[in-house]
This record gives sequence, structure tokens and C-alpha cells, in this order.
Amino acid sequence: MRPETEARIRTVQKFGKNARQFCALAATMLGIGLFANWAKIAVASGFEGWGGAAIRLGAYHSVSADQLASVADKMWAFAWVTLAFGVLFWTLFHLYRLFKQLEAGSIYTKQNVYHLRQVGWLSMALAVFQMIMPAVSLWLAQIGLIDSTLVTVAASGSGPTLFIGQSLGGLITASLILLASWIMGVGREVSDDAAAMRREAELVI
Repeated sequence: MRPETEARIRTVQKFGKNARQFCALAATMLGIGLFANWAKIAVASGFEGWGGAAIRLGAYHSVSADQLASVADKMWAFAWVTLAFGVLFWTLFHLYRLFKQLEAGSIYTKQNVYHLRQVGWLSMALAVFQMIMPAVSLWLAQIGLIDSTLVTVAASGSGPTLFIGQSLGGLITASLILLASWIMGVGREVSDDAAAMRREAELVI
């Protein structure tokens, strides 16, 4: 292996180590945030100053935990927060495993393709959830299960253009990650085929 290639691999390994440590830190912070949101949703009505948790149950604005008056309101907020954080946790898990592979010097592998593809699908799922959840919230409000004021459009807040732009941005990002994983998978297969042909040629010689 050429010295230049070895130096690049060491750079990738160093990046993988730093990124893996960052994922571990991010997962820890995410866990703290999840428990904090759970606590705010559960006890906001009983403790002054605990109602500032911003939770987006409507399409265009967020509400605070203070506005979750009924048990149904809190259960829906709890379900959505748990789902969103769960997807983020699982995404970080696959990123952690991907960067751990890079740290070990395994770059062009089937496992890396798999982890990158999973990150793409999870990013796609999160973007879709963000688009579907407001509609579900509106339906729950229409049937009287949750407070309708939780899903009304805020007069001074961002409008549907921003919301749609954010959702489309997430879909585009997820699509690019999936495209990258597909290209990486095809490249890995081509590389494996070339290596197999070289081995066959060496045996013939």
C-alpha cells in the first residue's frame, strides 16, 4: 500500500473515532432531552415553570406543555415525542456503528453500506412522520379527543410554506443518503468482482 493511501486511511480512522464519540455524546444528550420532555408533559400542570417544553402537535406552530390540559392531550404528546426521539436514537445507533467500522479501518464494506442505508430510511421515516403527524392531530381534534387549539395555525408563527419546505428538505436529505448508499453498494460489488477476476487470473498464470 502506498504511503499516501495509508495516510488517508489513518485520517479516515481518526475521523471515525471522533465521529463515534460525538454520536455517543449526542445519544446521551438525546436521552436527557427525552426524559426532560416526558417529565414536562407529565407534570407541567403541577409545577410552575415546567411548562416550557415546545412540542409541535400542529402543522405550523408549537405548543407548550402547559397547554396539554387533558390526559388525551398528554398521551398524544407523549406518543409523538417518544416516536420522534426513538427514530433519532436508532439513527444515531447506525451512525455509531458506521463510524466504529471506519475507526477500525473498514471503509468499503457491506456493513457500512447497510448502516448508511438504514440512516437513509430512518431519515425518510422521520420526514414522513413530520408530514403525517399534523394531519393525525387535526383528526384527533375533529373527533374531540384532543384540544383543537393545539393544532390551529398560529397567527404570528411560520406558515405552511415553511412547514412544507422543512418536510421536503428532510425527504431530499434522506433520498440523497439512500442514493449514496446505493452507489456505495454498487461500487463495492464492482470492486469485489474485479478482485475475484484478479484472483482467477493469478491462478491461471
